[in-house]
Amino acid sequence: MRLILVRHGETHLNRDGRIQGINDTLLDEVGRSQALAVAKALSRDLPFPLYASPLARARETAQIISRELGVPLKTVAEFREADAGELEGLTGAEMRERYPEFAERWAEDSGTAQMPGGESLAEVQDRAWQAVSRISRAHGEGTVVVVSHNFVIQTVVCKVLEAPLKHSRRLRQDLGSITRLDLSGSQWSVASLNETAHLEPQSLR
Repeated sequence: MRLILVRHGETHLNRDGRIQGINDTLLDEVGRSQALAVAKALSRDLPFPLYASPLARARETAQIISRELGVPLKTVAEFREADAGELEGLTGAEMRERYPEFAERWAEDSGTAQMPGGESLAEVQDRAWQAVSRISRAHGEGTVVVVSHNFVIQTVVCKVLEAPLKHSRRLRQDLGSITRLDLSGSQWSVASLNETAHLEPQSLR
């Protein structure tokens, strides 16, 4: 099986450098153009079932793919972004100013640091991998596309690589990017990471 992970397109919170968490923000104009570019790139991978996080920015990205390629869409709660709790809506600088102890812990080991009022990346990985395992059992062969979020994709790739979650943020995932994972028997491998060639240069952030 090939699992294609797509990061959603841009929102105004992405543009402003703010933490989104489980905020239900829709795509902006750039985000919608990114989703269209993803759909065009994925046309070469048809046929495939399409899954998405239920959060608006991922769901809208997937709806554009579904409409352009004529594939049905299902939402999966486990693919939602990390709950950032009290950090939602803050910039990185604001987060460091208001929550210095968390910021220090996050810098030391982002895998186990608990976001104030929210989740840790370990919790995100656990629920996301449960969904990946369920989908892999359901489909077996062929290709599956999942539209999700930065932390979800990073933690899933770490699981495949058996890499500590504290290194997850080294795995860059641009808005509208494509990452491909392969499952052969019980062995996962990374076929590509953070593909962006399908995006216009001005849409890369």
